[in-house]
Amino acid sequence: MTRTFFLILLILLFTGNVKGQVSFSPVDSKLQISNNELIYSSSLTTVKFPLKRQVTVSPQNNFVTIDNQIIQIITLKFDGYKKDTKEENLNNQKELLDAYSKYEMEYFKSDLGVEIINPNSQWVVTKSKGWFIWYFKIGKVPTQVDPQTEIQLFATSVIGDKVLIINAPIMTGGDFSKAALIVNEFMEALTIKEQ
Repeated sequence: MTRTFFLILLILLFTGNVKGQVSFSPVDSKLQISNNELIYSSSLTTVKFPLKRQVTVSPQNNFVTIDNQIIQIITLKFDGYKKDTKEENLNNQKELLDAYSKYEMEYFKSDLGVEIINPNSQWVVTKSKGWFIWYFKIGKVPTQVDPQTEIQLFATSVIGDKVLIINAPIMTGGDFSKAALIVNEFMEALTIKEQ
């Protein structure tokens, strides 16, 4: 993995505040393949993704490669959000996930010095699960690495008191459509078991 991926990991594991009231903290977890499923598990939640493609689990925690596309799957526990985010409260989930995306983009810009170009987002509901999809093109960065990340694509959803994050960094020469299709397949196929 390049330094860019380490940078992504550090960004997403960073604990911070959104609008001064919500804090995010990393959750210990692991990824493994079993019975033709990719299984993401933490102490309280297991998320399973049936496999349709060739998947390799990276030695770095929370990363897999799927058809040459790097995918990061993590969860962050959130505290301090005062509204109900249970399944039927999709508007509150959207608000929380939108705030989280804005916080992360601000962190990219202000703390890491990464230029964000054309940020976009959309709200999608699959199988009654709300997903906030957001992405942006990367402009100037403080340190050039090879290969360079060109686009950051995120799909985020609320599971209990956690935010599930699927991140697909598209590298120079990569295929945004392919990465988006893989992320969409994950969104459509996941099953969740809370303990």
